[in-house]
Amino acid sequence: MKRLPTLTNAQRRALLVIEWVLLIGIIVYSVMQWKKPSEPTKQVETNREWYGKPVKSITYAEKERQVESFPFDPNTADSTTLLRLGLSPWQVRSIYRYRAKLGRYHTPEDFMRVPNMTNEQWERLKPCIRIAKEFQYVQPEPRKSYQEDASPEQLTAEIREIRRDSLPRQEKIAFGQTIDINTADTSQLKMIPGIASKRAARIVAYRRQLGGFVNVEQAMEAIELPDSVLKYMSVSPVEIRKINVNKLSVQQLMKHPYLNFYQAKAIFEHRRNKGDLHSLDELSRLEGFRSTDLDRLRHYITFE
Repeated sequence: MKRLPTLTNAQRRALLVIEWVLLIGIIVYSVMQWKKPSEPTKQVETNREWYGKPVKSITYAEKERQVESFPFDPNTADSTTLLRLGLSPWQVRSIYRYRAKLGRYHTPEDFMRVPNMTNEQWERLKPCIRIAKEFQYVQPEPRKSYQEDASPEQLTAEIREIRRDSLPRQEKIAFGQTIDINTADTSQLKMIPGIASKRAARIVAYRRQLGGFVNVEQAMEAIELPDSVLKYMSVSPVEIRKINVNKLSVQQLMKHPYLNFYQAKAIFEHRRNKGDLHSLDELSRLEGFRSTDLDRLRHYITFE
């Protein structure tokens, strides 16, 4: 308004009023156009007509499967056979997975593990199941029945008798006979009364570790044995495997049953500081060696 100096004050106020009226009219028109719902276009009308039509239901004709009942072996039946029996395809696949991963059906009741097996299916298929003999469990022979009025001592005696009869009997040598423990294997050692598999294996392993037996009492060092077994043992003169105390390391010396860590270390220290050993007398001067140790070692060591 200030740029129109030729207008009077009244004219300026009139122009200001006109400006405000125009501005308010523009605002009102814009608001009315925003709130007025837009008319649908032709495409929108077409879509409404299409989606507004009622949907016709579409059905597909499916041939009903004919369920049959006939004898079958679930371990050998193929998919066609199982489908004829009324099982669904996914049940057939589970049967194939079971046979591939978990084994075979050994009893008709095992077939109940098929997923979602209904009572109607089970009652219809149970009489038809035939398990081949090679897939059935072995049926043990009936054992002796116990008397209901038998005492605990009688039952224990009968159980021991059954266990003794079921185990193979090991033939034992008679009194006066002996087994050479330097050459016998485990089967021969088990012929000695009082020696079974565990004791025989320990004696053989100890003999190998020791290098051979010098007397029968050394078998007692392998494992605890009753004194009565010694009269069934004998020792033949064999070449004893000896160890060279001047050449072996501490770990190698310790592998012999008659040498411990401290004795093996004393031998090694003597060799490093003073040289090789040449006799049992020199060995007796080392720390940790007693006369009983030397008596046992004299047959198993060499100084060459």
